[in-house]
Parts: sequence; C-alpha cells; structure tokens
Amino acid sequence: MPNDDNVTLTLLVQNSYTVFCYFNISPLIIKNFEDKNGEGAWKNSKPVLKVFEINNGISCEVKTIYLDAFANNWFINLDRCGVDLFVKLGRVLPDDTFISFAVSNTVTTPRDQQSNDTSVYYVDTSEKLFNETDKLPSVQDIDESLNMHKEPKPYPFMEQKKN
Repeated sequence: MPNDDNVTLTLLVQNSYTVFCYFNISPLIIKNFEDKNGEGAWKNSKPVLKVFEINNGISCEVKTIYLDAFANNWFINLDRCGVDLFVKLGRVLPDDTFISFAVSNTVTTPRDQQSNDTSVYYVDTSEKLFNETDKLPSVQDIDESLNMHKEPKPYPFMEQKKN
C-alpha cells in the first residue's frame, strides 16, 4: 500500500518494443502542487509522461505522452529495442512548463534479434580438477556412510510384544 505522502511510479518491460508504467499519486502531492503553482493549477494542467533513453550515461528525452486525467497506468510503445530508459511523471502547465514530481526505475528492453557477437568461448576441462591427495569417495564408502546395507528398524507400532 503506498504512503499518503508519496508518489509511486514503476516501469516494467512488456516486450522488446513495449514497457508498462503504473503510478499512484497521493492527495498530499496534489495539494503540494497547488500550493506551489497556485489554486486550480492541477485542474488547469495536463498529466504527462516523459520517456528518457540513456546512452553512454547520458539521458535524452525521446517521447512525451499526454495521459488521460483518470489514468493510473500506461503502455508505452517504443521505436527501438534494446534500450535503457526511464520515465518522469508530471504535469504541463498552460504556459507549457513541465513540472515533474516522480521518476521511475530504469529498465532495459531486450533485443528482438540475435547478438552480432558470434565469438565462441571454450573452457579447457582436460586439466586435472583434483590434486593427487584429493580422492573421491568410493561407492562402498558412500553406502557405508548412508547405512545402506543395514537392516531397517521397524516402527514402534509394528513391533510385536513377546509373551
């Protein structure tokens, strides 16, 4: 259950070209937004998700999505696969100012094709894996340690009383 004074924003990978975003905005966040931006700012602004792609540690905005006012989740369709991305949730004021109040986790979408790296790596297993002093136990040693050849004891209710 989310806190009353918090915004939750989570991004999940659906497939190579789609991510799913869900969020929860508490009433306290709405009140704080209106306190900072004026009364009625929430009603007069539009909910927005901004999608950012990360390349070599640098984030770049790739898409702006205007949300339905009652939405609490959204599927985001991407143009590329195999990318690192995150989203910011915010509102756009009538003067086109974007105010962000939540940032999601970063996800990586999978590629939709095989890797271009066709290198093959081998491991040499012909080397001795054990020292001469390290001996593997024999089957007989294992049987004896597990008491495999001993007669099983009967359960207490199966024992017969002697007269």
